[in-house]
Amino acid sequence: MVNILVFFYNCLMLIFLFPILLGIFLSGKKNRQEFLYKISERLSFWHVPALDKNKKTVWIHCASLGEARALEPIIPHLQEYNIIVSVITKSAREYIAKIKGVSYYALMPVDIYPFIAKQLNKIKPDILVLIETEFWPSMITCANKIGTKIITVNGRISKNAFPYYKLTKFFWKPFLNLLSFISVRNEQDYERFNALIENKQKLKITGNIKYDRDWTHERMEKRDLFFVPEDLIFTAGSTREGEENIIINVYKELKEKYKNLKLVIAPRHISRVKEIVKLAEKSGLKIDLFSRLSQNEKDVIVVDVFGKLQAIYSVSDVVFVGGSLVNKGGQNPIEAAAYSKPVIFGNYMFNFESESACLKNNGAFEVKDENEFKEVLIRLLSDEKLRKETGIKAAKVVETQKGAVEKNIEIIKNE
Repeated sequence: MVNILVFFYNCLMLIFLFPILLGIFLSGKKNRQEFLYKISERLSFWHVPALDKNKKTVWIHCASLGEARALEPIIPHLQEYNIIVSVITKSAREYIAKIKGVSYYALMPVDIYPFIAKQLNKIKPDILVLIETEFWPSMITCANKIGTKIITVNGRISKNAFPYYKLTKFFWKPFLNLLSFISVRNEQDYERFNALIENKQKLKITGNIKYDRDWTHERMEKRDLFFVPEDLIFTAGSTREGEENIIINVYKELKEKYKNLKLVIAPRHISRVKEIVKLAEKSGLKIDLFSRLSQNEKDVIVVDVFGKLQAIYSVSDVVFVGGSLVNKGGQNPIEAAAYSKPVIFGNYMFNFESESACLKNNGAFEVKDENEFKEVLIRLLSDEKLRKETGIKAAKVVETQKGAVEKNIEIIKNE
């Protein structure tokens, strides 16, 4: 059954490959550059160094920057293994490059059987670790054929994605049944996976490894942004289209009362920076780009570089987590909460369901529209004690959720 499914899956991949590539090349310079970055690795031309034959090999696969950051605390515990890491995005690859203890890292080959099989058959990992929902049929099938144990760490299926998996259960069930073990973040994920696989003995709730990361090691000072200590910094992180207009409108209104209020906007997609700058300029605000910060007076900083948002959170007074006032599923609120910052998010947090549930009313505020957003922001800006107490609660939530890495390391080493 698996062989038939993977055959048809590969046929569909080949059929849709050309229109997908055409779409990428027509969608703009940035997307073309992203796709062509290290294209040889996507085509399975890896240059893996000689691995230590006295060690077992573990291949860890994750998707993007968030997952790359999450797996970082796992790496020091696996130094008795050769560690191969594959990722999908450029930003994740660049992040993995900075982590010590990784034997080799590269972009994942396209999940067409000959491409992914080339590296799996060459490396022959003892264990394949899939982070969260990286269920690639060709990868799973090939790994299983060569006797590799396959483990999912931080397994999650969001509330919105579950109906899709349930509808296509006939396809996913055979592949998920090939997994040796699935560690999941919480009870909701457990129930969703349990509805898709045959053997629930493979399932275990181990918590969320993202809490175990040291989120607070990246820091800066207000002066690094050319702000003064008296300034109140409101940061809107990972914003999406439809949110910046709300944020700028609210900020402009509150700026009349809070003269020292500054706004930092970090869009989820840097390609939208020009659009946001125009929006802010249209509102009469003074703008600076993060890449060319100056001492000139400014109301708003628009972040146009990768990898700086966490450090910006460290000097923020209030944080809004984007993708949540519009139906995009939100972003990770832990990143700000770990710095003891009060967090605001909308009611579309289905991609971070458990994280937002832990923080809501206990370090974070959920708002449903612009009016509620403004009301909560006024409460926090006008009450320094409330800001500090809310931030302390947020950090405590993060601290109490730690411990998942140790549980997952035990599972990996027992395989």
